[in-house]
Amino acid sequence: MCLKNIQFGLNALICKELTANNILMAAREPSICVLGAGVIGLSSAVRIQDKFPRCDVTLLADRFSPDTTSDGSGGFWLPHLVGGTNQDSISKWSASTLDYMISLTKSPLANQIGVHLVSGYSFFSEPQCPEWRKLVLGYREVTDKELKLLLPKAKFGVFYTTVMINVKAYLPWLISRFKQKNGKVIQSRVDKIEDLLQKYDIVVNCTGIGANKLANDSDVIPIRGQVTRVKAPWIKHFMTYEGSDEHCEKYILPGTDTVVLGGTGQRGDWNTQIDDRDQQMIWDGCLEMIPSLKHAEMIRHWAGLRPHRSSGVRIETEKFSGGKMVVHNYGHGGAGVTLHWGCAGQVVEEIRAAIKSTVSRL
Repeated sequence: MCLKNIQFGLNALICKELTANNILMAAREPSICVLGAGVIGLSSAVRIQDKFPRCDVTLLADRFSPDTTSDGSGGFWLPHLVGGTNQDSISKWSASTLDYMISLTKSPLANQIGVHLVSGYSFFSEPQCPEWRKLVLGYREVTDKELKLLLPKAKFGVFYTTVMINVKAYLPWLISRFKQKNGKVIQSRVDKIEDLLQKYDIVVNCTGIGANKLANDSDVIPIRGQVTRVKAPWIKHFMTYEGSDEHCEKYILPGTDTVVLGGTGQRGDWNTQIDDRDQQMIWDGCLEMIPSLKHAEMIRHWAGLRPHRSSGVRIETEKFSGGKMVVHNYGHGGAGVTLHWGCAGQVVEEIRAAIKSTVSRL
């Protein structure tokens, strides 16, 4: 009986302490740490700042631009390698991002961040009916004449207008915007997300491929991408080809400074070094589409790991004691740029709902 009374007293004391922590959190604006400084992390940090201007927001990462995976991205808006993500969510997040990126093309900042509208062709080895056709501008199926003249081996093709952005210029602009609003930036390595909850009320996990270990999520695997950038100012339209082989995703994407040639889609491959065979395969595939590229000036090669998740993008709130929480935002595959602004908006809603729920229970 005595032991039961002691246990009852301890439980009451713990409950009282947890309630006190919740009340303290509700009485002030929560401190928020965004973990990861790629396009997903930076956009999340900026949108959190915009929605919660009185919150203390910190951006923490072990790598910043130009050394993130996002820096190697072609910056081309198109849903790609998004795993099992619900189609409604893909449409919602990608549409929000497309609208935002188009608005940037109409702003005075367009030249600074290298964002522009771009039109071109996507060819396939078999007929397609992509959901994104409802979102891009001027979507139409190509004619037999276009197939014959441009890429005879393709069985189907479409023409449309989308958006490209120079991610190497965009990321520094985002972090500058974050700092201008008193955002704190820390470069440090984190081994356990839970350790951050000792200092912050909310942690937003935007660690990409790092979530495999940090979130103990074995569903996160790399899809290796390799690209080559060249100077070819005569290339004005993009051209992509998707074959039946998972390694067969050739693309030519004209950016503001360089043309991006790609690529590879190698699942489970952790190699971030340049592979000469892949480089030759990319070069040959792109020359097949546009032979004049043989005169292009080679600028650089790059290889990186897309954070693929077979079950799809994870945007989910994980709650801990004392009202603390982790909001996960990772697993975007090859669609980080395509989904980033919409997913950041979803993170904001997750935080808003969690704070409201905490307050309403008190």
